[in-house]
Amino acid sequence: MAPPLGEWEEGVNLPPIDSKVVAIHACLTNLGQVLYFHCRSYPFWTRLYDPVNNSVSDYNLVVPKWPIYYEEDENNPSYPIQPSKIFCSGHTFLPDGKILFAGGELNNPYPESFSPTAPDRGLRYSFIFDPANETDAWTITGPENNPFIMKKGRWYPTLTLLNDGTVLTVGGLTDEVIENPYDPGNYTVVQNRLVEIYIPSGMSAGWKLFNDPAAILPIDISYSYPDAHVIPVGSLAGKVFYATTQSVPGISDPVVYTDGYSQIFDPFATGSGPYFTAISNRRTTPSEASSGVLLPFRLSSNENARVLLTGGWWENFLNRIDLINLDPSTGTPLWESNASNMTYARADHNAILLPDRSLLFVGGVNSNGSVLIPELLDTDNLDWISNSLPQMPVARRYHSIGILLPDARILMGGGRVEDSGDVEDDTERRLSIYKPGYLMDGDRPVLINTPSEITYNELFSITVDGNYALDSIALMKPGSVTHGNNMDQRYIELSFEQIIGPGPTAEYSLTAPLNSFIAPPGYYMLFVLKDKSESNSGYWKILSVAKFIKLS
Repeated sequence: MAPPLGEWEEGVNLPPIDSKVVAIHACLTNLGQVLYFHCRSYPFWTRLYDPVNNSVSDYNLVVPKWPIYYEEDENNPSYPIQPSKIFCSGHTFLPDGKILFAGGELNNPYPESFSPTAPDRGLRYSFIFDPANETDAWTITGPENNPFIMKKGRWYPTLTLLNDGTVLTVGGLTDEVIENPYDPGNYTVVQNRLVEIYIPSGMSAGWKLFNDPAAILPIDISYSYPDAHVIPVGSLAGKVFYATTQSVPGISDPVVYTDGYSQIFDPFATGSGPYFTAISNRRTTPSEASSGVLLPFRLSSNENARVLLTGGWWENFLNRIDLINLDPSTGTPLWESNASNMTYARADHNAILLPDRSLLFVGGVNSNGSVLIPELLDTDNLDWISNSLPQMPVARRYHSIGILLPDARILMGGGRVEDSGDVEDDTERRLSIYKPGYLMDGDRPVLINTPSEITYNELFSITVDGNYALDSIALMKPGSVTHGNNMDQRYIELSFEQIIGPGPTAEYSLTAPLNSFIAPPGYYMLFVLKDKSESNSGYWKILSVAKFIKLS
């Protein structure tokens, strides 16, 4: 029997044709709803999609106006009140399930403008979204009379939750400009190379510059959503790997630009440093508009931290997949460019890790236009499952999102519509849902009982609806995605043992992740995977609907 390859839902299951606001940013909350928005024009509306009811909320949740005008003094340079334009901000989940948003675009301030004016500046504001608060979900960070604000603006930053529950923030464009010495009267926006930490609570709560002026982002790393991953294991555990690079000027005269190095940031470094350490070799070329993924952390004794960087463009559109093993037996991490190749070159795409450990490449553009054929890679062995999944019903280009739902389907939204007449041509409000083949190949396991909260390295139990062979049980971070950059994508396989069964139900004892390097604190989706032998075709690992569990 040939295995089913999935389908795009249609007919009675067709998702809403009008998402009300364009989905350029999307986050899956621990209540199972997807928060999404574009927030580039006033008023700054956000909406929720409910996959259970297949519906978009009939009301807007509005990002509030910042309450304070900053007079110039020693600690706070002058900063007039700006619109809360979190378009192209960064975002990540906090340990309590709330979502931190930082930065955005600053190009039409009120009540007065900066001088001199320049486009593409970054916003200094940050906001919290609380999915449990139905009336006032959006708040500023900090108290009304003294809100927490970043040192400099950030447009296109990356936010990364660290093992201690703080948020590392790098990249983006600042609110500062410099005059072009070769073009007087015109100004260039300065890249933000500061490293800032957001501390959610306690006496030190708020935005803090990293504890040493030497902690400056190297110019090798792209300012635009640098791809970041907390390293789970090995000698580098807890440090942060930054994969995406840009060209940097050499020391020659005349100046020649060379490809930059990927970097590892050490959040535990003291004044002696070093804070950033370069990977000793480079990829074939840098790549813009690529998508990065930390591969699933599995139980095998030789497992280590591996990162894929996929597609993008550099002079030409790329089908390249670059692989790096951050804890190799040689002791030196090395990039392997062209570790595998997609059939279709694609940039501005989404690379979505699925619960069966496959990796879905979906959407994007290349020299032929929109890429409509998704591809599916088995991350266990980097073999292709399919290079020709069912064609997408709606093109998903720049400014589109793709996010895994708790029922293991994939929600797609947003994306540019060519020649629409709207600003930047982003008017795609149709939502699409892809149903992978693993949902079409047999009865799904059912999670009957799970704990709501677990702690590191503890034993806990779950109950399922029957006695069947299992492939694995895994935790997955809910997605927080924009511009093809999922800032929270993470997969941790758990060890388990059956303790009650066989029978009409079965109980398993599981071991929580060993530490917060492997799994930073917060909410995760728990998936149970049947063995392939339990599927109709003998091909797919059949998945449960996920249950959310808080890891404290």
